Amino acid sequence: MRMSPIAPGGMSAAQRELDEVARRIMGEHVPFTTQDENGALIGPFPVLLRFPHLARPLLDWFTTNGAVLPPRVREVAILTTGSRYGAAYELYSHGRIASAIGMQDTVVAALVAGQRPCGLPWEEEVAHDVAAALYAGSPLPGALYRAAVDCFGEAGTAELVFLIAQYAGICLVLNAYDVPLPADAD
Repeated sequence: MRMSPIAPGGMSAAQRELDEVARRIMGEHVPFTTQDENGALIGPFPVLLRFPHLARPLLDWFTTNGAVLPPRVREVAILTTGSRYGAAYELYSHGRIASAIGMQDTVVAALVAGQRPCGLPWEEEVAHDVAAALYAGSPLPGALYRAAVDCFGEAGTAELVFLIAQYAGICLVLNAYDVPLPADAD
């Protein structure tokens, strides 16, 4: 860990404001550890809170997500992206979310391992394949783009692409600052 969590009492006004935004985005009841024993946010937040002027646009971007994609599709895309970067905290937190929304452990494990699970519903296969194709570093193939538009519509496809971009950014931050897993990580 390259940056320690910032205790709520030790924050500047800009950090407190960003801390409040981050807590609102996450909500109160998440299936993973978000705070240390002092109530300080963990995961990407110690880094983000140190640079509020850089982090605020990123967090604002997270609050503008559309409502087209179902939760399972979102988690497939997020876990596929997280596995590409090997971002441990991302895989831990979203693996827990995926399990909490009913994804089978074998599916979550395959996604975390960077594999395409067998037997995914069509829309989840498309989400996985779009994320995998985008992180391969070349244009999205036309047939896959059309499959995404057929599954999600233009707005949903845009939401998927932007979701993948958002989580790629978070994964890079997690890896750059060597963000550790909490003690309860599997």
